Formats: sequence, C-alpha cells, structure tokens
Amino acid sequence: MSKYIPSIIVGLVVGFVVSFGLAFFFSSLGARSGFLPIMAGAFFGVFTAYIMANLVGTKRGRAATPEQKQAALDFRPQFHDQALLIVYREGFVGKAAGLDLSLDDRFVAQLKSPRFTAVSVAPGGHQLSMAFGGLAGKQNKPTLEGFIAAPGEVIAFRATMQMGMTKNRIVVDRISADQDLVQRLKPMIMIAPEA
Repeated sequence: MSKYIPSIIVGLVVGFVVSFGLAFFFSSLGARSGFLPIMAGAFFGVFTAYIMANLVGTKRGRAATPEQKQAALDFRPQFHDQALLIVYREGFVGKAAGLDLSLDDRFVAQLKSPRFTAVSVAPGGHQLSMAFGGLAGKQNKPTLEGFIAAPGEVIAFRATMQMGMTKNRIVVDRISADQDLVQRLKPMIMIAPEA
C-alpha cells in the first residue's frame, strides 16, 4: 500500500486545486457554484490518483545503442550458436504502463508502447512471461508464452492489450521475422535488455 501513497497525495492535491480554482472562478463571476467545484475536484483527484497508481510499476528503460538496434534489425544474435528473441509492443491501451518481460524467470526488459527489445537466447525450450506492475498489474492478466529456439533462428512476438469486462488481457502473437517486421521496428525505440 505504501507505494501508492504518492499517487494518493498527488490526487488529493489535484482535487483541492481544481475545487478551489473552480470556486474562485465562479465567485469572481458572482455566480453560485453549488457542489460543482467539489464534484469536479473529486473527479479529477480520483482520476489523477488512479492513473498514477497504474504507473507505479513503470520504470525508465535504458535505450539500446545504435549498434544494438542495428544488430537486432539485421536479425543478428550475439553469438552464432544462439537464437534471437525479439519482443515488441504496440497499441494505445495502457501504452504508458511498463510491461515487464521475463525469460525463464529472469527479468529482461520493460516495454511501453511502441517499444521493442531483442535478446540472444541459447537453443532449446524457453518461457517468456509478460506482466504489469503497480495497480495495472491487478487489472491485467499476466501471460506466459513457451517457445523452442534453434541456433540462428529469429523468434518474434508482438504484445498488445485487449480490454475485458473485469480484467484486461495481454495478447501475444508470433510474428514472421521478415522485412515487414524490420520496417515496423525501425521507427520504434529499442530498450536494451538487462545484462
């Protein structure tokens, strides 16, 4: 709960500022405002606290170097006997919330939308998990995607969000590693994977 305290405090401040601002505005016009300033302040305060609480788990990722990005766009793993895993995120829903990527229970990177990362993986079976932190994590079902990597192979996944009635869902699609993928990734920022 303590990680949400800054969000709640900022929401309260926004609520008071909006309430007093509207009350002052109406009084300067000589009009009666009634409950409007309080209702508007409460709405904007709760909305601000909610948005900030959703972003609690989001952290700033380190952008990849131009060389790292070019190697990913060339589909070049770090070593010849490894495979290359590319994960990218698209879509507007939840785009500012960071999506945590873990490979075989080891944190790899966090992606906002639109961003991508690329990591070299050893041949064999792997588990890629995706989940949100903060309040966004409670509203979204985490997902787990298994894959088998062969030496020199490029495995690419696209992650998007799908709104649900009670929980949102992370939709993961396996994408062909071709020039269409390169063109899609080129304008995106690449996030360097954790060492």
